[in-house]
Amino acid sequence: MRKRIGKVGRSVLIIYAFLAILFFFILTLTVREEKSKYYEEKVKAVKKTKEALEIIKNYRIDYGIPIDIINDPKETGLIFHPYSILTYERTNLTLSQASLSPNFSAFFIELLKDKKLKENDTIILFLDGSFPALNISLLSALEVLRIRPIIFLQVASISYGANDPNFTFLEIFKILKDNKIFDFTLEYASLGGKKDIGEGLSKEAREFIKEKINYYKIKPIIAENESLQILLKKDLLKNFNYKGIIALSYDLPFKEKDKKRFFYHFNNPFILKEEYDIKDELFKGRLFYEKRYSLFYTSLFLIILIFLLYLIIKYDLEYYLTKKKEEIYEEGI
Repeated sequence: MRKRIGKVGRSVLIIYAFLAILFFFILTLTVREEKSKYYEEKVKAVKKTKEALEIIKNYRIDYGIPIDIINDPKETGLIFHPYSILTYERTNLTLSQASLSPNFSAFFIELLKDKKLKENDTIILFLDGSFPALNISLLSALEVLRIRPIIFLQVASISYGANDPNFTFLEIFKILKDNKIFDFTLEYASLGGKKDIGEGLSKEAREFIKEKINYYKIKPIIAENESLQILLKKDLLKNFNYKGIIALSYDLPFKEKDKKRFFYHFNNPFILKEEYDIKDELFKGRLFYEKRYSLFYTSLFLIILIFLLYLIIKYDLEYYLTKKKEEIYEEGI
């Protein structure tokens, strides 16, 4: 064949582009939905979360604790007050509403599995009262995978979190443990608030939290300043052989700097929901089903296009196309 001299002609490029578009159109016809990775574990975790949320809702109904159907239209019982003595920062309602989907458990399953965590591995959890539903989703994922958490709870909350003085996350956790949803122990608790030293809370609120921690016989982590609070946590962490830290705390002064361990801090469920397509409808979204093209046709079309590109670059295909046209023209005359 005649080798190319000069640039590729427009007609050849147009034909090549048309062929690529045709292949892409054919591929779109082969798209099918398949179960995503860790599908079975994700479904189990979501079901456990849903069961936990129903237990909390029924508890509130049974004990006459009102549910605000305006701020909590799904009546989950996990949207609380705009402000209470345990609220250390005012935030938007939509932030808390975004945290309610049980499908968040599927996200946590994927995160934990991708980090190669196995049964009986240990991780550290830093939770606060800000997103109780999100806390439950994470704990459900850990329960399904049988991963052991060491839980540090910051009791205080932002707006609409577990900020009811009689129904903090301490109470929520106890209810779920009593109902055998979780087999974990809540081992450590602190005031929470900004810097985890109760900043943003009144003196009465700080004393109230201390009494509540003592009532539940949980080990307190309470210091007078931020630096000492961080040192207390670091000293405690030295006692555990853990793979990483997950923090669901709106305000978190402490961070893991050991590169051998992973560290994740989530304080905006709205962004998380958008990024991972976490839907309110159970078992929907890309965490459960992924659209996939036919591997056979994708490979075949790619090979054809690469081979044609090689021919276009190396050989003067326009010469043969033009020559053919001239022959047809001469035959016509």
